[in-house]
Amino acid sequence: MQGSLCQANGVLYVGRHAKSASITAFDLDGRLLQRIADFKDETVGRSSASGICVDADHRLWVADGPAGSVRGFTLFGKQIAHLGADAREEDQRGALGVPVDVLATGEDEELVLVVASAGIRRHAVQVLDPGGGRTLSLRPLGDPHGRFQEVCALAARGGKELLVLESKVARIQVFRGGDFYFSIPLPQGSDQGRPRAMSVAPNGRIVVALGGPAAGVVVLDDEGCVFNQVALTGEAEGQVEDPCGLAIAPRDGAQAERVFVLDRFGDRVQVFTLDGNCYGAFPALVS
Repeated sequence: MQGSLCQANGVLYVGRHAKSASITAFDLDGRLLQRIADFKDETVGRSSASGICVDADHRLWVADGPAGSVRGFTLFGKQIAHLGADAREEDQRGALGVPVDVLATGEDEELVLVVASAGIRRHAVQVLDPGGGRTLSLRPLGDPHGRFQEVCALAARGGKELLVLESKVARIQVFRGGDFYFSIPLPQGSDQGRPRAMSVAPNGRIVVALGGPAAGVVVLDDEGCVFNQVALTGEAEGQVEDPCGLAIAPRDGAQAERVFVLDRFGDRVQVFTLDGNCYGAFPALVS
């Protein structure tokens, strides 16, 4: 089992997958709200919810890696779009390869989807018009001939910046207006895990989940320095094991910002503060 998280309008969306994929909605206290969608691609016989997001018009978008596509759903579970399944193996503009994350910006006719694809690819981060318009392919490090190094997550910051997390080289590339702006090196070494997921706190700091034997969740500044440790590796509650999804809910009155971590390969959601206190885990996930 694997999965991903997305928080929008006070709802936490949990995507999980093995051979088939599911999207489930919870409130921020862990109460089940709705089982939104269950799906499996008919052609390849499996699907994923490797990355999920909700747009301004309350549509849910899902990166389905095995199918080489992005699916769109209403929040009632009706599929309304299926983009990019053709020519999936080609490293060219318009071909999505194996999508691992999706981010929606704009609304109505101005909606665009940013799609990240796995592997070492020149066209690993593309901006798509769901209506079939022009596709923009971002240039890694500003180099028209460069390649992204195993992108695993996307995040937006401040309405102006797009953050691209690369797992192979432990790096975040920052883009503005579709152009490369600067890069942020992540801590590396034998005592550091491999980047798996990313989200942005309301103050603009970047939260990254690290997998592997040195798993954990850290808060970084724009120099790549660890500002704070949210969680360390371990099996107990308040520790993380094989994290694969991150989402952050902003402060709500007296309630501080909350960091939601999907770990144990998608079998647990834990809730933390940015300074590392753990509120506990969701009582159960619906398989």
